Amino acid sequence: MRHLLLFISFLFSVSISFAQTNSVEAGGSQAMENYAQLASGNGASYGNSMMFYNPKRYIDGTVHLFESWNNTAVIHTISDDKFLVKRVNLNLKRNSFEAKMNDSDSIFSFTFNNIKKIVINNKTYKNFYYDDDNRVYEMLYDTDQYKFMKGFNVKLISGSANPMVNRPNDRYVRGEEFFIMINGSISDVKLKKKSIYRLLNIDKLSTSKLDMFIESNNLSLKKVDDIIKLLEYYSNI
Repeated sequence: MRHLLLFISFLFSVSISFAQTNSVEAGGSQAMENYAQLASGNGASYGNSMMFYNPKRYIDGTVHLFESWNNTAVIHTISDDKFLVKRVNLNLKRNSFEAKMNDSDSIFSFTFNNIKKIVINNKTYKNFYYDDDNRVYEMLYDTDQYKFMKGFNVKLISGSANPMVNRPNDRYVRGEEFFIMINGSISDVKLKKKSIYRLLNIDKLSTSKLDMFIESNNLSLKKVDDIIKLLEYYSNI
C-alpha cells in the first residue's frame, strides 16, 4: 500500500487548493487517502487501474485528442470536490480521460462514475450515453434547455506497401461531429440551418425571427460561434 500511495502521489500533481469542503490540497494524509481511492476504487471511484500500452508496430498519428500530454485538468466531482491533475489527455478510442506519469507508459484511466465534468484549457467536457455507448463531448453551449456539443472519433487507416499510395505505415485519423441535446435526448446535427431548425422544432413565427437575426448579424451556421449566438438568441425569445 505504501508503494501504491507513493506512485499515485507522483501520478497526480496537485498544485492548488480550492475553497469547497473536502477539497484536496497538495501533500498531506488527506491527499494520499483520496489518491488511493482513485486508484483502488475504495469509496468514491473516479477511475480504473493503471494500464500499459505496448504497440506492436509504429502507427502515425495518435488516438488522443491532444498532440501532447502537457495539459492540466480540473476534475469536478458530483460531491463538488475538485482535483487538479496534470498530464491529461482524452483517449478517443476508449472515450475516456487518462493521466500519464511523466514519459512512462503508465496510464490512469478516469471513469465518469462520480465525475460531473472535466475542464481543460478553459473547455468543459462531459460524458453522456448515446448510440449504445458512453461518449465524451466538449460542451459548446450548455443550458438546461439546450446543449450544443462536439463529439470526437478516431479510425485506423491501414498502410500500404504500394509506393503509389504513399502510406507506408498505419495511420490514426481523428474526426469530429456535432450534436444537440434537448430534454436529455441527443441527436447528431449538421452545421446547416435546415438541420438545426429541424432539431429545434421551431414554429413559423420563431423561424422568421431567427432568419431575421441571422441576416441582420451576418451569421453563418457553418461556424460554431455563430450557432452559439443563434441558440443564445433563441433561448431568450
